[in-house]
Amino acid sequence: MAHTPQDPAAQAARIWADALALLKHNSSLTARDKGWLEGVIPEAVFGTTIVLCVQNLATQQALQKDLSEQLLHALNIASGVNMFPAFKVEPKSFSNTSSEPDTPVAARPAREDFDVRTAPTVADLGQDSYRPDGQSAPRPSMQSVISEPAPRPMPPAIPEGTFATSRTQVARDPETHLNKNATFDTFVPGDSNRFARTVALAVAEGSGRDFNPLCIYGGSGLGKTHLLNAIGNYALVKDPTLKVRYVTSEEFTNEFIEALQNPNQSQGQIAEFNRRYREVDVLLIDDIQFLGGKDATLEQFFHTFNTLYQANKRIVIASDVPPKNLKGFEARLISRFESGLPVDVKPPDLETRIAILRMMASMNHANIPNDVLDLIAERFTENIRELEGALTRVTAVASLSSQPVTRALAEQTLQDFFTADVEIKPTDIIGQVAKYFHLSFDDIVGKGRTKNVSIARQIAMYLCRENTGMSLVDIGEVFHGRDHTTVMHAVKQINQKMQQKQEIYNYVMELTLRLKQHSNDK
Repeated sequence: MAHTPQDPAAQAARIWADALALLKHNSSLTARDKGWLEGVIPEAVFGTTIVLCVQNLATQQALQKDLSEQLLHALNIASGVNMFPAFKVEPKSFSNTSSEPDTPVAARPAREDFDVRTAPTVADLGQDSYRPDGQSAPRPSMQSVISEPAPRPMPPAIPEGTFATSRTQVARDPETHLNKNATFDTFVPGDSNRFARTVALAVAEGSGRDFNPLCIYGGSGLGKTHLLNAIGNYALVKDPTLKVRYVTSEEFTNEFIEALQNPNQSQGQIAEFNRRYREVDVLLIDDIQFLGGKDATLEQFFHTFNTLYQANKRIVIASDVPPKNLKGFEARLISRFESGLPVDVKPPDLETRIAILRMMASMNHANIPNDVLDLIAERFTENIRELEGALTRVTAVASLSSQPVTRALAEQTLQDFFTADVEIKPTDIIGQVAKYFHLSFDDIVGKGRTKNVSIARQIAMYLCRENTGMSLVDIGEVFHGRDHTTVMHAVKQINQKMQQKQEIYNYVMELTLRLKQHSNDK
């Protein structure tokens, strides 16, 4: 890109915006590397020197040393010449933030009162101006006062049709707790789940009385929760007067505990709890396996189950194992589960995976070529969440870099995920997370509750859940005997934070790649 005569501030803003876009999509840079770029403000261009304002010495050092090669390369491409950056530390910002040298600028808000019209220029900075190679930057001979403020580079716009995952499309009804977007219309049937869908539809219509209770079991990410919500939503379409309630085992447990907490009011609260669950027409309970070993809660659930069953109310439960394999359940409850109809859902076959991807793309108005869908479906075979994550990653990279979605782009974007049969151990996960966050192994599994330790520990628990076949109970044991509800809470928190905070999403994605690469290198 050749230089054209224009205002030095506007020229700096244009070059930096282009360079920043290149750096953001540089796969060799980590999420933390890219974090240093967020607080950089272009001030002016003087010949082949671009003045970049940074908030503290730590940022300057990161750009000058660790990111020097990538920064020079991006600036050269953006400007069309061999351009060198000169860094200017804003004194007031430096005094406020230099005590946090390990925190990327992206983690702190940029100063809004900075104005290049009154800020010192390179000629005034003396030794505060540096090139990445450590040498002093050439001082400009032109006038050092800039008449107009430099516009701040805007992030690239996300075009319409950007793919959004179904995790961000949860529309939970406050009364029934159903996800109103999970319906039979958005559930893709295949050989792996067709019978389960057929039976679920019969229960939803009210004709499947012989299937009560319906027990749906299978691995994580195969559509059990979707089916439970679809049953509830369809039942309400058929009869809006029905009382329907969807609940996870964690929510059921927590509500029961809350009802017991106040001795003076516990009788009334228990009565309210019983009314809430024993007067429904359709009870949908997810992840029933997590009630195992909770004797008081299981006793309460047993009586709730009997009340509903004797009243011919519909009961549907979901589990990761068949009823006969549930641990910590009394035989009388397992026998009641088996008296209905246990049905399983298996990993989808290739045709079903392609159909699922087409459904996802259609729902998000994204035009994805068939060869890209085929590639993802061929490479990701275990569950629907893998498919969803892969498609999301490809379309996000395409939209952010203003490129069309192609097979070549998909292969490049997902190359680090194309690893089969990689065994990842919980100790590997904890070790990598500790190294990533500059903590020790004992910090992660220990009792520390500082914010940086807590978020690292939650991410480690989340990665254990996502990348190993371990149960929540087993994961809790790895973390020095923590209760499985603590692990469940951590997984839920990270799921939510990944949707709300880009940095958390980046941490998880980068650590996942490191774990798979580390396992392949063994």
